Amino acid sequence: MMKWSHTLIAGGAIILLTNAVALGGVAYNRSGEPESQLQLTQRELNRSYTFSRKDNSGITLSLNWRFEQAELNEYNLGMYSGRWGNPVWLDKDKLVQLGFDVEKLAATQDYRQRNKEFQPKEVLLVLELDDRAYRHHLQRTREYLEESRRLLAASPANTEMQRKAKSAEENYKSEVETGSRLFVIDAGLDLDALRAAYPDHKRYAILHGLIRPADIHIKNQTVIGGNISELHAGLINVPLDKRQVLSGSDPYEVTVAFGKRLEPWIISASRSTPTSKAEQP
Repeated sequence: MMKWSHTLIAGGAIILLTNAVALGGVAYNRSGEPESQLQLTQRELNRSYTFSRKDNSGITLSLNWRFEQAELNEYNLGMYSGRWGNPVWLDKDKLVQLGFDVEKLAATQDYRQRNKEFQPKEVLLVLELDDRAYRHHLQRTREYLEESRRLLAASPANTEMQRKAKSAEENYKSEVETGSRLFVIDAGLDLDALRAAYPDHKRYAILHGLIRPADIHIKNQTVIGGNISELHAGLINVPLDKRQVLSGSDPYEVTVAFGKRLEPWIISASRSTPTSKAEQP
């Protein structure tokens, strides 16, 4: 009985210590001025309910981030665009800057050996909100739509061209009205250097993440590039006093801060007006 009591006490002490460390980490992350602060909407934040939706408990948010694809096609537009594929900026030169041995990578042809030797690397990722990357992606989506229309006009009875044109229309509409405007645009190893390159703390956030080398297939050619394995943002807990704002289907705006550990938390939340409808290009 005594041994069992000691086990319970030891277990309780471990739990208390773990909680204390976690709370200490949260306090440190939120101390001082935030490293960055972004004004996000339902377009950039995915919402989930941990428990029942009825009592509005356990609401969490997660960042809906994307990147510009190295090669644009119907499979990485609209709802399929985002985290799957290869960022246009993550090329051979960038991998060298991040410390990868690209010469060894090029010489290693066996797929299993590559996966074994070239594990994901911890880096710092730069997120840009509603700026050049999103506008450029929107322009590319529009150009893809116009090309689809041109091909359909040349072969109006072609069912495949009809399908692609319809898909391009839907993708463009989705990009304008609901697509996330939060794009990962760069990576590095030094926080100060990245912040010097992207000084606007309300436009650019810097977070920890993982990058892995990969082969990229562009215009029937295979080149060395990489992909983003993970962004260490985690789930963002919604405080009790802000859950009512984020319940239901109304559009919302949330001010998310990123602290000394580059981890996010919510500063404020409010309901917002619906976004404008897509204009016909």
